[in-house]
Amino acid sequence: MFLLKTGVSHHNFHTLTRLPAQLPSKNFVLDKFHFSKETKSIKQLYETQNTGSRVTCTVNGWIDTKPKRIGKNLTFSQLRDVKGDTVQLVDSGSQLKALNREDVIQVNGTLMKKKEKSVSSAENIFEYEIQVEKISVLNSSNEKPSQLHEFKKDGNYPPEYRFLQLRHHKYQEFLRKRYQISCKLRQLLNEEEFLEIETPILFKPTPEGAREFLVPTRTKENSTPSFYSLTQSPQQYKQLLMASGVFKYFQVARCFRDEDLRADRQPEFTQIDMEMSFSNGEDVMALLERLVPTTWDQFSVNSSLLTLNSFGKLISIADNGGKINRMPYRTAMSVYGIDKPDLRAPNLKILDLSEFNAKGRLDKGFPVFEVLILKNAFKDIDDFKKNWSFLGDSNNYTFRAPVIQPINDEDLKQNWFEKFLGIATFENPKMISNYLKLQVGDIVCGSTREPSTAIYENPTPLGTLRKLVLQSSLGKELYMETKHDVASWVVDFPLFSPVTAPVKPEMQYPVYEHDKLVSTHHPFTMVQLQDYEKLNSNPSQCRGQHYDLVINGVELGGGSTRVHDPILQDYIFENILKIENAEELFGHLLRAFEMGTPPHAGFAIGFDRMCAMLSGTESIRDVIAFPKSITGSDLVVKSPSKVNEELLKPYNISYLKR
Repeated sequence: MFLLKTGVSHHNFHTLTRLPAQLPSKNFVLDKFHFSKETKSIKQLYETQNTGSRVTCTVNGWIDTKPKRIGKNLTFSQLRDVKGDTVQLVDSGSQLKALNREDVIQVNGTLMKKKEKSVSSAENIFEYEIQVEKISVLNSSNEKPSQLHEFKKDGNYPPEYRFLQLRHHKYQEFLRKRYQISCKLRQLLNEEEFLEIETPILFKPTPEGAREFLVPTRTKENSTPSFYSLTQSPQQYKQLLMASGVFKYFQVARCFRDEDLRADRQPEFTQIDMEMSFSNGEDVMALLERLVPTTWDQFSVNSSLLTLNSFGKLISIADNGGKINRMPYRTAMSVYGIDKPDLRAPNLKILDLSEFNAKGRLDKGFPVFEVLILKNAFKDIDDFKKNWSFLGDSNNYTFRAPVIQPINDEDLKQNWFEKFLGIATFENPKMISNYLKLQVGDIVCGSTREPSTAIYENPTPLGTLRKLVLQSSLGKELYMETKHDVASWVVDFPLFSPVTAPVKPEMQYPVYEHDKLVSTHHPFTMVQLQDYEKLNSNPSQCRGQHYDLVINGVELGGGSTRVHDPILQDYIFENILKIENAEELFGHLLRAFEMGTPPHAGFAIGFDRMCAMLSGTESIRDVIAFPKSITGSDLVVKSPSKVNEELLKPYNISYLKR
């Protein structure tokens, strides 16, 4: 039994106090296990119902609305079935009146059509109802769903009641669509002759980029405790599968990364992981250009995918010959300020003013001065402050915030540059003004960045600003040219990046350790062949054979052609990345490469992100049954949780004594 504490405020939810357990009576329990299996969903009943007919029916579900007594012997309520559909219940036998919201019941009765007022002289609207004959209560609910009733309207329950939220029709549809998408992808990959293979989740710690979750074991090696790590991805196992003679592999893979969380990140997530032997990036991109648009056509709430044609115009992928636009990394960074640009606003571009000899003046590593012009953005200065003042908030930027100048009078059309003299120098501002063609109501946003040959700050300040603009309701209205989803490949990434020093509050610019390089994506990516010699002379200038598929400013997935030559891979480990224990960490791969591993390439789709985009929601939490919170906690089951120190001893772990 459970006892509810009462008398607390609406937002201070009731808690349960457990009383000493007692065995329920046999009849009380057995009645909950006796129910008919000959049932139909509400939708099935509607589909088989003929106008004016009466259908005897048995339906399972939950009490959706609080029973309302209309007369002495007449009570109304609504039943919600397992599909989330509802039907009105009409009870003349006083069976409903004692029930609560979310009681689980089985109803026997007669489905009828109730004639309502006509909406026009030629049309009548009918509403279904079930005249109740018998109700079997299969499990009663406590008062909590009633206390949380206000949260039910939009399905936004407190996270510890996720199981109530998932009963909401919207979330049932999300989960159902997620399953259907996975079925479709499996079907398409099966048609492409892929083989689904499960790989281990318990791996070993290796440097692949993100922090790993470590799993302690009871074993020791040379008196030192041993650990597994949870796989960040199946990357190394799938390359071993290529060495094992598998031609085409895929997996619906669970992955784990101990990262800072956002709306589009979770500590555990799902990838559609794939790899192809005797293949390169061109083969993989061609595969994805068949796979992704087909899935979008069937499931997207925003209809078919668009891309950019060779003239930079929005066009359907089908009308573009089935090809998705390819954008070099350097173009993405210099024109949109980020390596995953939202191309629903393709003409909202950043302008590099270097050709006019406008230059950054504060840091020689950031000499480029660039602007983003928000055309016709405000009516008067009050309108600017109301809608756009957030663009100058330094809290929205990792380093320096851009300088913002609204053009709110005629003089500023020529004198706008004076606001930027603190960060840039101008040789001929009048020429720039003529080029920009500013008008009253425009906003000039300006900042500095690195030279186009080496942009590592990602996003740049104006890249962040552009993203903020397009996340705002007014920015969407003014600058987005389509409501369809827009896809592009981003290619020609730097193969390596300098190590970035930890960010400090006073830092206006990122600080790099240029003598220390890390893989921009992972150390198994092959260099572009025309840059091969630079691996020895100038590895920081090498471009990789990596490709990201970006949709609406979100990286749907990424992949690359892999290194499969053991000597080259060992050179990258030892000489460029300077991994001291490369043999210990990656010897398994090098040995496989030494025994005849074919050329191979692959890709991984962020499945949670894909399902969220296809469902029209911005958060992947909506399409995951039990997501973690922003702190990485599962508030339903209260994990992670503390462990008694006695339980840790077999794992060679003890708490630090302070």
